[in-house]
Amino acid sequence: IYDRASLIAIEPSRRRDYVTLLGSMLNPGGSILLITIEKRKVIKEGAKSSGPPFSVDEVQVRDLYEGQEWVDSISLLEERNEIVTNGDKERWEARGVSEAYELVFLIRKKSND
Repeated sequence: IYDRASLIAIEPSRRRDYVTLLGSMLNPGGSILLITIEKRKVIKEGAKSSGPPFSVDEVQVRDLYEGQEWVDSISLLEERNEIVTNGDKERWEARGVSEAYELVFLIRKKSND
């Protein structure tokens, strides 16, 4: 499963249900490539918790997935600065964010053996 923008678009209170649903759809031994956005530094009150896109950091990903019985492993593969051009800077600052990172995770489901 390729999750490029789903988790960051879901209200935080509904994320656990979403993760459970993914586990039910994924074949044993299957994987999820999860990409999230982490708003690391904000310049406006409430910008970190507003969305979509909602900020989802590594701690939140691990909290959501490590508690799932079906999960075998969670690996952070890459972390990339989301603000690289002046256009990016203007777009994120308009949302009250001064530092944003794209995080890429590989989540593996346990196999049946």
